[in-house]
Amino acid sequence: MKLYRINNSFGFTLIEMMIAIFIFSIVSIMAYGGINYVLKGQNYLQSSSDQLRDMQLTFRYFEKDINQMINRSVRNQYQDLQPSFVGDEDKAFSFTHSGWRNPANLVRSKMQRVSYELDENTLKRYTWGQLDGAIAEEFFETDLLEGVESIKLRYLDQANQWQTTWPPLNSSSAPQIGSVQQFNIPRALELTIKVENMEEIKRVFAAPEIT
Repeated sequence: MKLYRINNSFGFTLIEMMIAIFIFSIVSIMAYGGINYVLKGQNYLQSSSDQLRDMQLTFRYFEKDINQMINRSVRNQYQDLQPSFVGDEDKAFSFTHSGWRNPANLVRSKMQRVSYELDENTLKRYTWGQLDGAIAEEFFETDLLEGVESIKLRYLDQANQWQTTWPPLNSSSAPQIGSVQQFNIPRALELTIKVENMEEIKRVFAAPEIT
């Protein structure tokens, strides 16, 4: 008599394999979604941290420059006299400040012309190596803050009134020297800035007392 051994081991059926693959797919999708969410959160936190760092650096630049602001008019490359401080409402302002460090003891002034300008959503700082006769294209440029949606500037005059431009529009009483009227620098500058993914921030920077 021929004997047959009965094989009691059974494999997965097709339905069981399909169910296992389906469950594995669901778990994989959930795991990927969780990892992707964590990575997005990390990227957002890093971006916010970098943005906050750049904003603090910008404010430090503002504070340092404005604290050293002086009432010194300049002449452009065409020898036209320009006010010491010039500013508009929503784009740029420029002024003269002292305290320009000179660690190499170069033969140059300690005063410097500096300008802040919003250019295509980037707040930039420009400086010129000389005051009088400076060529407009010869400047040093620093990108301070990106993602800037808007800025708004106001300037506090000697009567403690906020002006949207400097020199003020109602400035007919200012003394005239050379080819332009002479004005004191603002007593303070108010900056309102809106950066993407952040709330609007308003800061006031006091200028030094000019005697």
